[in-house]
Amino acid sequence: MSVINSVKKFLLRTAFAKILKNIQAIISYARILYIKDGIERKTVYCISPYKTGTTYLASCFSPEISQHEPLHHLSLKMLEKKFNHFFPKRMKHLNLKLECSGFWSAYINQLAQNQIAKDLEYIWILRSPSSWVTSVINNWHQPNLLEYKFQFIIELFWEKKVGVNLHDFEIGSDTLKNQEIIDKLIQFYFDVTKNTSLLKNLTYIKLKELDKNLAHVESLIHETSTIENRWKREAKRKPFIYKDQSIDAKYELLVAKLIEERNS
Repeated sequence: MSVINSVKKFLLRTAFAKILKNIQAIISYARILYIKDGIERKTVYCISPYKTGTTYLASCFSPEISQHEPLHHLSLKMLEKKFNHFFPKRMKHLNLKLECSGFWSAYINQLAQNQIAKDLEYIWILRSPSSWVTSVINNWHQPNLLEYKFQFIIELFWEKKVGVNLHDFEIGSDTLKNQEIIDKLIQFYFDVTKNTSLLKNLTYIKLKELDKNLAHVESLIHETSTIENRWKREAKRKPFIYKDQSIDAKYELLVAKLIEERNS
């Protein structure tokens, strides 16, 4: 790790974290602001929520053409304020063939209505609600994440879009607050999955079948996947497990209906 990156990592654990992230966002936006309209490359977007395998899928291809959550903080700030202005400039600036970013799940309505985004290709990775909730909770209770003073993803996505602060979840306790967080996570998960019906060109892929479906992703972006850089982001600690078979079954029925309607 370079000295500059070491300093940045240290500052993100201090009260200066929010200032640093906002400065970085301003600099990044300045690079994008004056990009002329027009598309050089149409990006394929994997838009399923955080913790559905987006990191792994992005890592299956060269970082020159495929990235996971690029311009993360800036995107969460600007998509909320100026979606139609920011989206095409961002896409042209990044110039990717594949982007896998969980935050897009909260912007399906905008993607479906935007003049450029509505005609693009999309991927949605399917994971059972029980498995997803388990992964989300455990991820946000990793000790290294709890060290950061400014949690912009908590503030700009989980609180604003889902209505939960995941740090309020008390692992090992059976509280009304915990149940409220779980209920809101599941409601969001179902809602955004239903919203995928709004997109014309979308492929559903089961998380457990990602490798088996890589050939289809390759055909969408006209590239060959690589093996050496693949990796999964998994919580080192997994103290929480959520299981609700009835919710999982309900989700399977929803997905089956969505696929049937898309194929009809």
